[in-house]
Amino acid sequence: MHASTDTRTKRLLDLVVLLLDARRPISLAELREQFAEYRSAKPEAGARAFERDKATLLEMGVPIRYVTLEDVEDAPSEGGYIIDRQKYRLPEVVLSPDEVAVLVATAAAVRHQSDFPYRHAAELAVRKLMFDLSGLPARRRSRRSAQQHGSTAPSPAQLDVMVHLPTTYKSGSLASHLEQVETAIHNRKRITFEYDAHRGSGWLSDGDTGGTESSVIGPSLREVDPYGLVYRQGAWLLVGFCHRAQGLRRFRIDRILKLTVAPRPKTPDFDIPADFSLQEQGAISPWRFEREAKVRARLFVSADTPWVADEDFGPAARSPGADHGQPGTLVEFECGNPDYLISRVLSASGSLRVLAPVTLRQRVTETARAISRRNVSPGQSEVSVPRTATRS
Repeated sequence: MHASTDTRTKRLLDLVVLLLDARRPISLAELREQFAEYRSAKPEAGARAFERDKATLLEMGVPIRYVTLEDVEDAPSEGGYIIDRQKYRLPEVVLSPDEVAVLVATAAAVRHQSDFPYRHAAELAVRKLMFDLSGLPARRRSRRSAQQHGSTAPSPAQLDVMVHLPTTYKSGSLASHLEQVETAIHNRKRITFEYDAHRGSGWLSDGDTGGTESSVIGPSLREVDPYGLVYRQGAWLLVGFCHRAQGLRRFRIDRILKLTVAPRPKTPDFDIPADFSLQEQGAISPWRFEREAKVRARLFVSADTPWVADEDFGPAARSPGADHGQPGTLVEFECGNPDYLISRVLSASGSLRVLAPVTLRQRVTETARAISRRNVSPGQSEVSVPRTATRS
């Protein structure tokens, strides 16, 4: 029974991933080709198996829709299934201080039980609940006052940590670094660490300040005043003032190597600026990272990917528009992270296009050509780069 449950869980996850990645509705016939459980001697039995899986996902809140050619132009003739991306986005979790206190107390009661099978999950759950609630400046002032009077360390709910989405327990080094960083945040102590820019997917952090991540060779030494921790989209981020970059930066904890905390824990090394907001820094998207001098960019978002226009571009101007007859949205914003813009445009296969400035359009073209050259087989001529990503 357990193995059967695991198999169905995997199938449901695979079904969600398939429908989310699909660029067009998927017919039941195509789903039969992908999932053996939907193929049977009697087609009705396979259809019933899919309907059971669909009903389960709908009960879990996955917005699967059946569409026809009347609804979507590229739907199969017999109709197909899609996941409504706009409705699938989860709202941010907001808990009251009393709710946090109850959950922290419950998790703390079990996470120290060595025989409890979900002890590590409880440990991480406690860390997630130590997030920044409303009234941060007032609490920070009270904490500083308590430190000056020799008070003990704050309770978990007082630490500067904010949570967005859940994750799984990762590794001992990650937990150890989180503990050191939390202590440094509480004591306002400077930390020094080696930062490996090549670990994991790089889009969440903006710790690199000198060109693209691929140009950084080996770990780099960083000296940072830690202001707070953020948990976002599967990764813990340290937010603080980087002395090398001379500005606020975010660093993925799972990329930190050989971390050390400055001595004399009772003597703070820095003060957090009065205008610093952990919520704002934690919610900031890679569109707003400042890794180069900002330029005014104009981006066309086609009607195929309307949700991109709703992403966090900062104080951006959005307006309905068209590019070469294709309807969509025009987004104008200050771009200080061109590497991210280029990666998003190239991965969008034409649904995102840079309209201005010319320098950014040229970088998109040059990057596409470089990728093409690297992927050309011996003896094969270089593939021409389409102009759809950069046409004006």
